[in-house]
Amino acid sequence: MEYYITQCIAGFFCFNENLDLSNYKLFKEEEIADNLLKIEENEILSEEIELINDIIANDNEAEIFIETTKRLSQYKNLKESEISIEIKTPNKGGDYLRENLESILDSIGFNTSREKLSEIYEKLAILKIKKSSQEEDKLLIQAINSVDDLDESISKLIERIRDWYTVYFPEMDTITNNETYIKMIAESENREDIIKNYPEHFKSTFSAGADIEDEDILMLKSFASSLYALQNSRAELEDYIDKKMEDIAPNLRDLLGASLGAKLIAHIGSIKQLATYPASVIQIMGAEKAIFRHLKTGERPPKHGLIFQHPQVRGAKWWNRGKVARTLALKITLAVRKDVFSGEYDPNIARDFLEKVEKIEKENPFPKKTKQRRTKERENEKANRKGKPKKYKGNKKNKKNKKKRRK
Repeated sequence: MEYYITQCIAGFFCFNENLDLSNYKLFKEEEIADNLLKIEENEILSEEIELINDIIANDNEAEIFIETTKRLSQYKNLKESEISIEIKTPNKGGDYLRENLESILDSIGFNTSREKLSEIYEKLAILKIKKSSQEEDKLLIQAINSVDDLDESISKLIERIRDWYTVYFPEMDTITNNETYIKMIAESENREDIIKNYPEHFKSTFSAGADIEDEDILMLKSFASSLYALQNSRAELEDYIDKKMEDIAPNLRDLLGASLGAKLIAHIGSIKQLATYPASVIQIMGAEKAIFRHLKTGERPPKHGLIFQHPQVRGAKWWNRGKVARTLALKITLAVRKDVFSGEYDPNIARDFLEKVEKIEKENPFPKKTKQRRTKERENEKANRKGKPKKYKGNKKNKKNKKKRRK
Protein backbone atom coordinates (compact mmCIF):
# COMPACT_ATOMS: atom_id res chain seq x y z
CA MET A 1 0.00 0.00 0.00
CA GLU A 2 1.08 3.59 -0.63
CA TYR A 3 1.59 5.94 2.32
CA TYR A 4 2.08 9.71 2.15
CA ILE A 5 3.96 11.46 4.96
CA THR A 6 3.71 15.21 5.41
CA GLN A 7 4.02 17.74 8.23
CA CYS A 8 2.43 20.93 9.53
CA ILE A 9 2.55 23.10 12.64
CA ALA A 10 1.19 20.26 14.82
CA GLY A 11 3.54 17.44 13.76
CA PHE A 12 3.88 14.66 11.17
CA PHE A 13 0.89 12.99 9.50
CA CYS A 14 0.57 9.83 7.44
CA PHE A 15 -2.22 9.26 4.87
CA ASN A 16 -2.85 6.05 2.99
CA GLU A 17 -3.58 5.86 -0.75
CA ASN A 18 -7.29 6.50 0.00
CA LEU A 19 -6.28 9.72 1.85
CA ASP A 20 -7.43 8.34 5.21
CA LEU A 21 -5.39 9.48 8.20
CA SER A 22 -3.61 6.26 9.20
CA ASN A 23 -1.18 7.60 11.81
CA TYR A 24 0.33 10.81 13.19
CA LYS A 25 2.97 12.03 15.65
CA LEU A 26 2.38 15.38 17.32
CA PHE A 27 5.10 17.71 18.61
CA LYS A 28 5.32 18.48 22.30
CA GLU A 29 3.70 21.85 22.94
CA GLU A 30 6.87 23.50 24.29
CA GLU A 31 8.96 22.14 21.36
CA ILE A 32 6.76 23.21 18.42
CA ALA A 33 8.74 26.37 17.51
CA ASP A 34 12.10 24.58 17.91
CA ASN A 35 10.95 21.69 15.72
CA LEU A 36 9.61 24.00 12.99
CA LEU A 37 12.99 25.73 12.88
CA LYS A 38 14.77 22.36 12.64
CA ILE A 39 12.48 21.35 9.75
CA GLU A 40 13.39 24.56 7.89
CA GLU A 41 17.05 23.57 8.29
CA ASN A 42 16.33 20.13 6.81
CA GLU A 43 16.86 18.13 10.00
CA ILE A 44 15.13 14.76 10.42
CA LEU A 45 13.13 14.74 13.65
CA SER A 46 12.48 11.79 15.93
CA GLU A 47 8.70 12.10 15.35
CA GLU A 48 9.18 11.51 11.62
CA ILE A 49 11.44 8.49 12.23
CA GLU A 50 8.91 6.97 14.66
CA LEU A 51 6.13 7.44 12.10
CA ILE A 52 8.15 5.73 9.32
CA ASN A 53 9.14 2.86 11.64
CA ASP A 54 5.47 2.31 12.60
CA ILE A 55 4.53 2.03 8.91
CA ILE A 56 7.37 -0.44 8.27
CA ALA A 57 6.35 -2.53 11.31
CA ASN A 58 2.70 -2.74 10.18
CA ASP A 59 3.24 -3.21 6.43
CA ASN A 60 6.37 -4.93 5.08
CA GLU A 61 5.43 -4.10 1.47
CA ALA A 62 4.64 -0.44 2.04
CA GLU A 63 5.57 2.29 -0.47
CA ILE A 64 6.34 5.48 1.44
CA PHE A 65 6.26 8.91 -0.21
CA ILE A 66 7.75 11.69 1.91
CA GLU A 67 6.95 15.35 1.26
CA THR A 68 10.16 17.11 2.20
CA THR A 69 13.10 19.19 0.91
CA LYS A 70 15.62 16.79 2.47
CA ARG A 71 17.81 14.41 0.47
CA LEU A 72 16.89 10.74 0.14
CA SER A 73 20.34 9.75 1.45
CA GLN A 74 19.31 11.07 4.89
CA TYR A 75 16.75 8.24 5.10
CA LYS A 76 19.13 5.46 4.02
CA ASN A 77 19.37 4.00 7.54
CA LEU A 78 15.59 3.45 7.54
CA LYS A 79 15.45 1.64 4.20
CA GLU A 80 14.96 -2.11 4.13
CA SER A 81 14.98 -4.54 1.23
CA GLU A 82 11.19 -4.72 0.81
CA ILE A 83 10.39 -1.11 1.73
CA SER A 84 10.32 1.66 -0.90
CA ILE A 85 10.96 5.21 0.37
CA GLU A 86 10.75 8.09 -2.11
CA ILE A 87 10.71 11.86 -1.83
CA LYS A 88 7.78 13.38 -3.66
CA THR A 89 7.15 17.10 -3.28
CA PRO A 90 4.29 17.88 -3.30
CA ASN A 91 2.37 14.65 -2.73
CA LYS A 92 -1.31 13.73 -2.40
CA GLY A 93 -1.18 13.57 1.38
CA GLY A 94 0.36 17.02 1.71
CA ASP A 95 -2.18 18.60 -0.63
CA TYR A 96 -5.05 16.95 1.25
CA LEU A 97 -3.70 18.10 4.65
CA ARG A 98 -3.38 21.72 3.50
CA GLU A 99 -6.88 21.76 2.02
CA ASN A 100 -8.46 20.31 5.20
CA LEU A 101 -5.97 21.50 7.81
CA GLU A 102 -8.38 23.03 10.33
CA SER A 103 -10.83 20.12 10.33
CA ILE A 104 -8.04 17.49 10.63
CA LEU A 105 -6.36 19.36 13.51
CA ASP A 106 -9.73 19.74 15.28
CA SER A 107 -10.40 16.01 14.86
CA ILE A 108 -7.19 15.09 16.70
CA GLY A 109 -7.75 17.71 19.41
CA PHE A 110 -5.05 20.21 18.46
CA ASN A 111 -5.72 23.80 19.61
CA THR A 112 -6.10 25.96 16.46
CA SER A 113 -7.12 29.21 18.16
CA ARG A 114 -5.61 32.47 16.90
CA GLU A 115 -3.96 33.14 20.26
CA LYS A 116 -2.20 29.76 20.22
CA LEU A 117 -1.01 30.03 16.61
CA SER A 118 0.24 33.62 17.05
CA GLU A 119 2.14 32.55 20.19
CA ILE A 120 3.87 29.72 18.26
CA TYR A 121 4.85 31.91 15.30
CA GLU A 122 6.02 34.72 17.59
CA LYS A 123 8.33 32.27 19.38
CA LEU A 124 9.53 30.94 16.02
CA ALA A 125 10.39 34.48 14.86
CA ILE A 126 12.35 35.15 18.08
CA LEU A 127 14.31 31.90 17.63
CA LYS A 128 15.18 32.84 14.02
CA ILE A 129 16.40 36.30 15.09
CA LYS A 130 18.42 34.79 17.93
CA LYS A 131 20.04 32.20 15.65
CA SER A 132 20.80 34.80 13.00
CA SER A 133 22.52 37.07 15.51
CA GLN A 134 24.59 34.14 16.82
CA GLU A 135 26.13 33.43 13.41
CA GLU A 136 29.85 34.14 13.42
CA ASP A 137 29.83 35.97 10.11
CA LYS A 138 27.69 38.71 11.69
CA LEU A 139 30.54 39.41 14.12
CA LEU A 140 33.00 39.33 11.23
CA ILE A 141 30.93 41.87 9.27
CA GLN A 142 30.85 44.25 12.24
CA ALA A 143 34.62 43.88 12.66
CA ILE A 144 35.48 44.67 9.01
CA ASN A 145 33.06 47.62 8.99
CA SER A 146 34.77 48.90 12.15
CA VAL A 147 38.15 48.70 10.41
CA ASP A 148 36.81 50.81 7.52
CA ASP A 149 35.43 53.39 9.95
CA LEU A 150 38.72 53.46 11.87
CA ASP A 151 40.70 53.95 8.65
CA GLU A 152 38.55 56.93 7.71
CA SER A 153 38.79 58.50 11.18
CA ILE A 154 42.53 57.87 11.57
CA SER A 155 43.37 59.37 8.17
CA LYS A 156 41.45 62.57 8.98
CA LEU A 157 42.96 62.90 12.47
CA ILE A 158 46.49 62.29 11.16
CA GLU A 159 46.08 65.15 8.69
CA ARG A 160 45.01 67.35 11.60
CA ILE A 161 47.91 66.42 13.90
CA ARG A 162 50.44 66.82 11.08
CA ASP A 163 49.23 70.39 10.45
CA TRP A 164 49.22 71.06 14.18
CA TYR A 165 52.62 69.53 15.03
CA THR A 166 54.33 71.22 12.05
CA VAL A 167 54.01 74.55 13.90
CA TYR A 168 56.13 73.13 16.72
CA PHE A 169 58.43 70.72 14.84
CA PRO A 170 58.35 71.19 10.99
CA GLU A 171 61.26 68.75 10.45
CA MET A 172 58.87 65.88 11.28
CA ASP A 173 57.31 66.23 7.82
CA THR A 174 60.16 64.14 6.40
CA ILE A 175 58.62 61.08 8.12
CA THR A 176 56.08 59.75 5.63
CA ASN A 177 54.95 56.67 7.57
CA ASN A 178 51.94 57.73 9.65
CA GLU A 179 52.31 54.99 12.26
CA THR A 180 55.95 55.92 12.90
CA TYR A 181 55.01 59.61 13.00
CA ILE A 182 52.34 59.11 15.69
CA LYS A 183 54.48 56.65 17.68
CA MET A 184 57.39 59.11 17.86
CA ILE A 185 55.16 61.88 19.24
CA ALA A 186 53.25 59.60 21.65
CA GLU A 187 56.39 58.07 23.17
CA SER A 188 58.43 61.28 23.48
CA GLU A 189 58.08 64.27 25.80
CA ASN A 190 59.07 67.00 23.33
CA ARG A 191 60.95 67.62 20.05
CA GLU A 192 64.35 67.44 21.74
CA ASP A 193 63.43 64.02 23.08
CA ILE A 194 62.35 62.90 19.57
CA ILE A 195 65.67 64.04 18.05
CA LYS A 196 67.54 62.21 20.80
CA ASN A 197 65.57 58.95 20.46
CA TYR A 198 65.46 58.91 16.63
CA PRO A 199 68.64 60.66 15.40
CA GLU A 200 68.66 58.72 12.11
CA HIS A 201 65.62 60.69 10.90
CA PHE A 202 67.07 64.18 11.47
CA LYS A 203 70.16 65.92 10.07
CA SER A 204 70.31 68.67 12.71
CA THR A 205 69.77 68.75 16.47
CA PHE A 206 68.01 72.12 16.16
CA SER A 207 64.48 72.84 14.98
CA ALA A 208 63.09 75.81 13.11
CA GLY A 209 59.69 75.39 14.79
CA ALA A 210 58.02 77.81 17.17
CA ASP A 211 58.63 77.62 20.91
CA ILE A 212 55.31 76.80 22.57
CA GLU A 213 54.13 76.39 26.15
CA ASP A 214 54.40 73.11 28.09
CA GLU A 215 50.62 72.75 28.25
CA ASP A 216 50.48 72.92 24.41
CA ILE A 217 53.12 70.19 24.13
CA LEU A 218 51.17 68.03 26.61
CA MET A 219 48.01 68.50 24.58
CA LEU A 220 49.78 67.41 21.37
CA LYS A 221 51.25 64.38 23.14
CA SER A 222 47.83 63.42 24.54
CA PHE A 223 46.23 63.74 21.10
CA ALA A 224 48.99 61.60 19.55
CA SER A 225 48.57 58.98 22.31
CA SER A 226 44.86 58.71 21.50
CA LEU A 227 45.67 58.23 17.80
CA TYR A 228 48.32 55.65 18.67
CA ALA A 229 45.72 53.71 20.68
CA LEU A 230 43.36 53.79 17.68
CA GLN A 231 46.11 52.42 15.44
CA ASN A 232 46.74 49.60 17.92
CA SER A 233 42.99 48.84 18.05
CA ARG A 234 42.94 48.61 14.26
CA ALA A 235 45.87 46.14 14.33
CA GLU A 236 44.03 44.02 16.94
CA LEU A 237 40.88 44.08 14.79
CA GLU A 238 42.88 42.83 11.79
CA ASP A 239 44.20 39.91 13.85
CA TYR A 240 40.65 39.16 15.03
CA ILE A 241 39.34 39.22 11.43
CA ASP A 242 42.14 36.91 10.32
CA LYS A 243 41.26 34.35 13.02
CA LYS A 244 37.52 34.59 12.29
CA MET A 245 38.11 34.10 8.56
CA GLU A 246 40.30 31.08 9.32
CA ASP A 247 37.39 29.53 11.27
CA ILE A 248 34.52 30.58 8.99
CA ALA A 249 36.02 30.65 5.49
CA PRO A 250 39.55 29.16 5.32
CA ASN A 251 39.46 28.67 1.53
CA LEU A 252 38.25 32.23 0.86
CA ARG A 253 40.91 33.59 3.24
CA ASP A 254 43.63 31.63 1.47
CA LEU A 255 42.47 32.88 -1.94
CA LEU A 256 41.73 36.56 -1.19
CA GLY A 257 43.29 37.29 2.18
CA ALA A 258 41.34 37.90 5.39
CA SER A 259 40.49 41.57 4.78
CA LEU A 260 39.21 41.32 1.18
CA GLY A 261 37.33 38.09 1.92
CA ALA A 262 35.59 39.73 4.89
CA LYS A 263 34.69 42.76 2.73
CA LEU A 264 32.97 40.51 0.19
CA ILE A 265 30.98 38.79 2.95
CA ALA A 266 30.05 42.16 4.48
CA HIS A 267 28.96 43.54 1.09
CA ILE A 268 26.41 40.72 0.67
CA GLY A 269 25.38 40.25 4.31
CA SER A 270 26.41 36.66 5.04
CA ILE A 271 28.69 33.94 3.74
CA LYS A 272 25.69 31.70 2.96
CA GLN A 273 24.23 34.36 0.67
CA LEU A 274 27.61 34.86 -0.99
CA ALA A 275 27.70 31.12 -1.77
CA THR A 276 24.47 31.44 -3.79
CA TYR A 277 25.82 34.08 -6.20
CA PRO A 278 27.31 33.17 -9.60
CA ALA A 279 30.84 34.16 -10.58
CA SER A 280 29.58 36.86 -12.99
CA VAL A 281 27.94 38.75 -10.09
CA ILE A 282 30.89 38.29 -7.71
CA GLN A 283 33.25 39.67 -10.38
CA ILE A 284 31.50 43.09 -10.46
CA MET A 285 30.34 43.14 -6.84
CA GLY A 286 31.05 46.59 -5.43
CA ALA A 287 30.86 48.33 -8.84
CA GLU A 288 27.11 48.94 -8.77
CA LYS A 289 27.40 52.62 -9.77
CA ALA A 290 29.41 51.71 -12.86
CA ILE A 291 26.83 49.05 -13.79
CA PHE A 292 23.93 51.52 -13.58
CA ARG A 293 25.95 54.07 -15.56
CA HIS A 294 26.54 51.38 -18.23
CA LEU A 295 22.81 50.58 -18.36
CA LYS A 296 21.85 54.25 -18.51
CA THR A 297 24.45 55.73 -20.86
CA GLY A 298 25.75 52.67 -22.72
CA GLU A 299 29.30 53.07 -21.42
CA ARG A 300 31.55 50.02 -21.15
CA PRO A 301 30.50 47.68 -18.31
CA PRO A 302 32.94 47.29 -15.38
CA LYS A 303 35.37 44.36 -15.45
CA HIS A 304 35.76 44.15 -11.67
CA GLY A 305 34.49 45.54 -8.38
CA LEU A 306 35.86 44.80 -4.93
CA ILE A 307 38.14 42.08 -6.29
CA PHE A 308 40.27 44.82 -7.91
CA GLN A 309 41.90 45.07 -4.46
CA HIS A 310 43.45 41.63 -5.00
CA PRO A 311 47.15 42.07 -5.92
CA GLN A 312 46.91 39.70 -8.91
CA VAL A 313 44.04 41.72 -10.43
CA ARG A 314 45.43 45.14 -9.55
CA GLY A 315 48.92 44.20 -10.73
CA ALA A 316 47.81 42.58 -14.01
CA LYS A 317 48.44 44.33 -17.32
CA TRP A 318 45.41 46.23 -18.52
CA TRP A 319 44.67 43.87 -21.40
CA ASN A 320 44.79 40.83 -19.07
CA ARG A 321 42.92 42.36 -16.12
CA GLY A 322 39.46 41.24 -17.25
CA LYS A 323 40.62 37.63 -17.75
CA VAL A 324 42.34 37.56 -14.35
CA ALA A 325 39.25 39.06 -12.65
CA ARG A 326 37.00 36.47 -14.31
CA THR A 327 39.30 33.63 -13.24
CA LEU A 328 39.41 34.95 -9.67
CA ALA A 329 35.60 35.25 -9.51
CA LEU A 330 35.24 31.60 -10.57
CA LYS A 331 37.68 30.52 -7.87
CA ILE A 332 35.83 32.63 -5.27
CA THR A 333 32.57 30.80 -5.99
CA LEU A 334 34.36 27.47 -5.59
CA ALA A 335 36.11 28.54 -2.36
CA VAL A 336 32.96 29.98 -0.74
CA ARG A 337 30.80 26.99 -1.57
CA LYS A 338 33.43 24.65 -0.19
CA ASP A 339 33.57 26.71 3.02
CA VAL A 340 29.78 26.75 3.43
CA PHE A 341 28.80 23.24 2.37
CA SER A 342 31.79 21.08 3.34
CA GLY A 343 34.03 23.24 5.54
CA GLU A 344 37.14 21.43 4.24
CA TYR A 345 40.27 23.43 3.54
CA ASP A 346 41.63 22.94 0.03
CA PRO A 347 45.00 24.66 -0.69
CA ASN A 348 44.73 23.71 -4.38
CA ILE A 349 42.14 26.45 -5.02
CA ALA A 350 44.56 29.34 -4.44
CA ARG A 351 47.45 27.44 -6.05
CA ASP A 352 45.41 26.69 -9.17
CA PHE A 353 44.39 30.36 -9.45
CA LEU A 354 48.03 31.53 -9.39
CA GLU A 355 48.95 28.97 -12.05
CA LYS A 356 46.13 30.15 -14.30
CA VAL A 357 47.15 33.79 -13.87
CA GLU A 358 50.69 32.87 -14.86
CA LYS A 359 49.35 31.05 -17.91
CA ILE A 360 47.21 34.08 -18.92
CA GLU A 361 50.24 36.38 -18.71
CA LYS A 362 52.41 34.01 -20.78
CA GLU A 363 49.77 33.58 -23.48
CA ASN A 364 49.01 37.31 -23.69
CA PRO A 365 52.30 39.24 -23.39
CA PHE A 366 51.03 42.01 -25.67
CA PRO A 367 47.57 43.56 -26.20
CA LYS A 368 45.53 42.24 -29.09
CA LYS A 369 43.74 44.65 -31.38
CA THR A 370 40.08 43.77 -31.19
CA LYS A 371 37.52 44.73 -33.80
CA GLN A 372 36.12 47.29 -31.40
CA ARG A 373 39.53 48.92 -30.97
CA ARG A 374 40.19 48.91 -34.73
CA THR A 375 36.89 50.60 -35.49
CA LYS A 376 37.57 53.18 -32.78
CA GLU A 377 41.03 53.86 -34.21
CA ARG A 378 39.51 54.35 -37.67
CA GLU A 379 36.89 56.68 -36.25
CA ASN A 380 39.63 58.69 -34.52
CA GLU A 381 41.62 58.91 -37.75
CA LYS A 382 38.56 60.17 -39.64
CA ALA A 383 37.85 62.69 -36.89
CA ASN A 384 41.46 63.93 -37.09
CA ARG A 385 41.21 64.29 -40.85
CA LYS A 386 37.96 66.22 -40.55
CA GLY A 387 39.56 68.48 -37.97
CA LYS A 388 42.35 69.64 -40.35
CA PRO A 389 41.76 72.97 -42.14
CA LYS A 390 40.73 72.37 -45.76
CA LYS A 391 41.83 74.45 -48.76
CA TYR A 392 39.03 76.56 -50.15
CA LYS A 393 37.69 75.20 -53.36
CA GLY A 394 35.18 77.45 -55.06
CA ASN A 395 32.06 76.30 -56.85
CA LYS A 396 32.14 75.43 -60.53
CA LYS A 397 30.11 78.56 -61.31
CA ASN A 398 32.65 80.79 -59.56
CA LYS A 399 35.50 79.18 -61.51
CA LYS A 400 33.73 79.81 -64.82
CA ASN A 401 33.09 83.44 -63.89
CA LYS A 402 36.77 83.92 -63.02
CA LYS A 403 37.84 82.52 -66.42
CA LYS A 404 35.44 84.87 -68.23
CA ARG A 405 36.79 87.87 -66.36
CA ARG A 406 40.35 86.95 -67.30
CA LYS A 407 39.38 86.81 -70.95
